[in-house]
Amino acid sequence: MGSRFNNIIDGHVHIFGHGLEGVKDMLAYEKKQGYTACNFLSCECMGDAAQNALGIYLKALAPENFAFGGLTYRYDCDFARELEELREIGFDGMKMVENKPTLRKELGVPSNDPRYDRFYEKLQEAQIPLVAHVADPEECWDRALIPDWAYDAGYFYGDGTYVAKETLYAEMEDVLCRFPGLKVILAHLFFMSADLERLTDLMERHPNVCLDIVSGTEMYWNFGKRSQEWREFFMRYQDRIIYGTDNMNLYDAEEIQNADITNDLQQSFLESSGTVFAWDKQTTGIALPQDVLQKIYRGNFLGMVGGAPRPLNTKTAIRYLRARLSNEKLAVTQEERKVIEDVLAFLTEEQE
Repeated sequence: MGSRFNNIIDGHVHIFGHGLEGVKDMLAYEKKQGYTACNFLSCECMGDAAQNALGIYLKALAPENFAFGGLTYRYDCDFARELEELREIGFDGMKMVENKPTLRKELGVPSNDPRYDRFYEKLQEAQIPLVAHVADPEECWDRALIPDWAYDAGYFYGDGTYVAKETLYAEMEDVLCRFPGLKVILAHLFFMSADLERLTDLMERHPNVCLDIVSGTEMYWNFGKRSQEWREFFMRYQDRIIYGTDNMNLYDAEEIQNADITNDLQQSFLESSGTVFAWDKQTTGIALPQDVLQKIYRGNFLGMVGGAPRPLNTKTAIRYLRARLSNEKLAVTQEERKVIEDVLAFLTEEQE
């Protein structure tokens, strides 16, 4: 179908591997999809100490775009101080995927761990937006329901070695209660698309919480089961829903095709009425009014980040990247070092 709108901001994209060329490839895919800007979410906690460097490069290369920084876990960091450094560089917000079950198992740090308290306080004080990925789709804990592709990818959490979904929710609820002014975007609709009433209750109790509607396609199949009620939800919380895609730098033809289908699914669901088909499944569109679509596609995200991308402080970015290379505790790999050095070279050349 393709969207009728030509000013959509993609609030949730990633770059994995391929260094600076990966950034260019991701931007090319975003342009192909018709997005006017995107928001790169750093996933340093996934073991890639060059993720923030890629965010810096993105902002230097294409300053109309946004970047949210990520925290590192290779040594006992001061998370609040790390936030200050990234904010000084010009990052627009922060990203946490630490409580995706696979990473929670690896890192062992609950979202309400006291080590985060000062970090949350600073986010709240400065009204810096946070995108938080907590849990995963409910079927990932059920062997009978989990899709084969998800099981094969290692996303089955029902073997007793992973934290329960309800535990992850309770920990995040504690954060929201203790930091009520936190400007947080719960990614992937907080994986509550199968429980409309519970999600509505959450939104009522935590008025600063926003949601992004990034697939997990299970979300859109769940929407179709109660399409009129979900339309009412979108209308009610039209100022707190943010569009995003999970687009990234893709190279495999099948992955690119699936991303194309997902982008079309999301936009068709929001804009059209009647049946929306994707792969061998279908959902029902909710045909939102144009003014509501403008909020979801653009306005709500801009409201979260303050209206425009923060300018990159190049000198501060250079100091930060050089410090990362010399930080023995960080112990960057050769691959990470190459990326950081390439970004440094680009920034230095830009200054000359």
